Amino acid sequence: MYNKILDAVMKKLGDLFPEAQITADPLGAGKETPCFEVSITQAEEKPVNGNRYFRSVSLSIMYYPRQSQYASRDRNEVLDTLMDNLEYITAADGSIIRGSMRTGKIQEEALIFQTDYEMYVLKSSKSEDSMEDIKLS
Repeated sequence: MYNKILDAVMKKLGDLFPEAQITADPLGAGKETPCFEVSITQAEEKPVNGNRYFRSVSLSIMYYPRQSQYASRDRNEVLDTLMDNLEYITAADGSIIRGSMRTGKIQEEALIFQTDYEMYVLKSSKSEDSMEDIKLS
């Protein structure tokens, strides 16, 4: 499920920024800009009722603009686009997942955008062996 969310965010970024490189792996030095690095920073699960659970997945998106005198303005435009377009993502199976707590900050030359995707999941219950079928000798 976590890769499903990661893939949906990366697809959305690819649709929004077709000229940018998008990866889930750190690019390191010598990366081509503009580029996005997407990673899951935290995952949380809480039982709700029976086999129903609440999951929260925190993602971090780092954006590195082209080196130019307008890099600051570029980061601001990307921040606007991310705020407006990453509230909802669509997974490959067609399910729509809503993001919450979207934040952005500038750190050195990069824009760091963070969001949480929250959902309820149903886990199949494990079948237990019946005591009726046990035979004593």
